[in-house]
Amino acid sequence: MWLLSLLFVVVLAACGFGLVGYGFGAVADGMAGLREPPAVLRGIAALAGACAVVVYAWGLLHVVGALLEAEDGGTDSAPVRSCRTPGWEARDISGYHVSFVPLGFVCETGDGGTYDNGDVPGYVNPAAAVFALAGAGGAVTAGYASERRARSTQGPGDVQL
Repeated sequence: MWLLSLLFVVVLAACGFGLVGYGFGAVADGMAGLREPPAVLRGIAALAGACAVVVYAWGLLHVVGALLEAEDGGTDSAPVRSCRTPGWEARDISGYHVSFVPLGFVCETGDGGTYDNGDVPGYVNPAAAVFALAGAGGAVTAGYASERRARSTQGPGDVQL
C-alpha cells in the first residue's frame, strides 16, 4: 500500500511540473501579447491545478510516512505507533485505514469508532479543494471566453460546422 502511494506521489509531482510549465508559459505569452485572454485564463487555471496537485502530494507524503511507521513490525508495533496519540489508551486501538478523499490516516478503536491521528497537516485538504475548484473554475471560464470570442467574430450568415 505504501509503495503504491509513493508511486502516486511521483505521478502527482510529474503532473504538477507539467501544469506549472504550461501555466507559466501561457501567462508569460499572454503578458507579452502573444496569446489571447482565454489562453491566459487557461494558464492561470493550470497554475491553480498545479498548486492543488502539489498540496495533495505533500499530504500524501505524510500519509506514506504514517503507513511506513504503522507497518513497521517489531516488539513495539502493537498498537500501531501512528495511532498513539494523547487521550487514547493502547487497548482502545484496534487498527487503521487510509482515507484518500479527504486525505488522512484514520485509526480504528475497539468499539467501532474512528479518529484521525493528525499526521496530515490541517491545511492540506482545504487548500487542495480550494485550488482544485479555482482551477476548474478558471478552465470553465476560459472555455466560455473562447466560445464567446468565436461567436463574436463569426458573421451572421456564416455556418459553423
